[in-house]
Amino acid sequence: MDRDGLPVGWTLERVREVGQLRDAPYLLDRGTPVALDTPAGLEVIDPSVLIECGGLVLVLDSVESEWLMGQRADDGSVLCWSSYGADLEFALKSL
Repeated sequence: MDRDGLPVGWTLERVREVGQLRDAPYLLDRGTPVALDTPAGLEVIDPSVLIECGGLVLVLDSVESEWLMGQRADDGSVLCWSSYGADLEFALKSL
């Protein structure tokens, strides 16, 4: 990981380009509560990176090392609904 928390070789500008985002992405605080909605209920996630991308949030799960997609709830937490694997480029192209 780079000093800002993004994977090595990634910048916010590269995130914007790869994701073809109109708005500039930004990093959320790692202390933001994150949960993954599973068939068994909500699973609390320990995030290592959170990238806000035009209303959606990509979260790198520090345990599973996979990118999850979700969105912010009214209380500021993030609710994720799906995994997009370990490849940030694939996750960004899935936005």
